[in-house]
Amino acid sequence: MKNILKILVLVAFTTTILVLGLSSGAGAQVPSAPVFEGKTTLLRPVGYREWVFVGSSLGLSYSQNLQQAPSQNSAMYHNVYIHPAAYREFAKTGKFPEGTMMAMEMFSADVKKEPGLQGSYEKEFMGLEVSVKDRSRFEGAGWAYFNFTEGMGKLKAKTEPFPQSAGCVACHSQKAETDHVFTQFYPVLRAAAPK
Repeated sequence: MKNILKILVLVAFTTTILVLGLSSGAGAQVPSAPVFEGKTTLLRPVGYREWVFVGSSLGLSYSQNLQQAPSQNSAMYHNVYIHPAAYREFAKTGKFPEGTMMAMEMFSADVKKEPGLQGSYEKEFMGLEVSVKDRSRFEGAGWAYFNFTEGMGKLKAKTEPFPQSAGCVACHSQKAETDHVFTQFYPVLRAAAPK
């Protein structure tokens, strides 16, 4: 009889812990697809820093004129992440599936020049841009580009895509190696692509 009572108490305790954990949001799922308000207003993705990190660059820009390219002093770091489900599909097929999301964080660059401590590093968070592939929402190849930056390091909760006439759209269309994605700059994606 005592053993049955112990088992019932243990079951009740375990059930209570599980219920409290689920109701408090523990184990909440991050959406696996972009979340839109209406047809084209994208909500800022949650948890993108937990996605697959595909690469970083310093000073890459859409500038057509080399004299307009950023100097070492004004260059920004770009850290790029891809949603894990899109990464897995790309690794399996070499294609970016519908619903692919990529996030690009931008940071100011600074330089340390001290004995034993020299080099460039990321200093201040500057902004966030996201690309989404969704042919049911966006014309052409189905890619759209979104800027969540509201001010220096401040982010909007939602935003509309850049217009099709924006420089980012043309550049991704003309110069990106794989389906509007600059895989030539992302060693993680190059390594993951099927051979």
